[in-house]
Amino acid sequence: MTRVLVTGGKGFLGRHLVAKLNSQGKQVRVLARGAGNGPRDCDADSVVWADIRDRDAVDRAVEGMDVVVHLVSNFRRGGSDRKEAYGINVDGTMNVMRAAARHGVQRVVHCSTIGVHGNVLEIPANEETPYNPGDLYQETKLQAEQKVWAFHEQTGLPVSVVRPISLMGPGDVRMLKLFRMIQHRRFVMVGGGDVYFQPAYIDDVVHGFCLCMEHPGAVGQAFIIGGQEYVLLRDLVHMIADELGVPAPKYRIPLRPVVMLAGLCEAMCVPLGIEPPIHRRRVSFFQNNRAFSIHKAQKILGFEPEFSLQDAIRLTSQWYRNEGLL
Repeated sequence: MTRVLVTGGKGFLGRHLVAKLNSQGKQVRVLARGAGNGPRDCDADSVVWADIRDRDAVDRAVEGMDVVVHLVSNFRRGGSDRKEAYGINVDGTMNVMRAAARHGVQRVVHCSTIGVHGNVLEIPANEETPYNPGDLYQETKLQAEQKVWAFHEQTGLPVSVVRPISLMGPGDVRMLKLFRMIQHRRFVMVGGGDVYFQPAYIDDVVHGFCLCMEHPGAVGQAFIIGGQEYVLLRDLVHMIADELGVPAPKYRIPLRPVVMLAGLCEAMCVPLGIEPPIHRRRVSFFQNNRAFSIHKAQKILGFEPEFSLQDAIRLTSQWYRNEGLL
């Protein structure tokens, strides 16, 4: 029986991946941050409650594992947490890599992000598109990925990297605000909505991770994993409105003043350690192109997404309704 450690196994992606591995008969261990008294709403055989920055705890979690899938990250803040972001995204990743090498792990699958490419200028972008991180999260994820590759070259530890496309599906609450604002007719487009966005359904991304865990061609490679469809942001908003049965939003405000305001908020709040109420990462939703090719994963891994963008929107909105969130 294959023994798999999933760091961050109680997050959105982690819970879905753990459930999939469990259904495949894998023996699954989760490393999750917490005191050990939270709800254990995952299918793991065991949970190690620890901070990814705790080297000894990470070592204990990795011991005895055949495969490690590293999902833990510090995510979506406005720069007020610089020390924490580096500690979790960079130092924590290296704790995992060193422990994996020490214990002879057969495969490490490291979760990076399409954000290492930032606002892409070529449509669609691919794994060879130049790096262009635009915020603290993307910068630290890029540093972590580069350290992973350097460690792979130095030690020969079998490593694959997944750069997942933006996720949606049952259990996701990051997109909930967008759905709610459209549902209640409060959504206001910042700018013209003429940038590309490419959501991916959670089950497709989980399938990509599973392929990277086992496919021999995945070692030493990075893969963009997600759906094939990218649409203009304004079209995505219309698709969600149609699914929710409400009129498409009509109101817009100019982008440039909002970007300036976000920069000003960061400049005032970050030096004081205060999370900015509006920051450039949040505004980037309206500003950055995110359109990517999954051709490499298709060619090497045989990866094929099963869910269309319309499927993803429908199934996500159904879950929101069922949970009373809309």
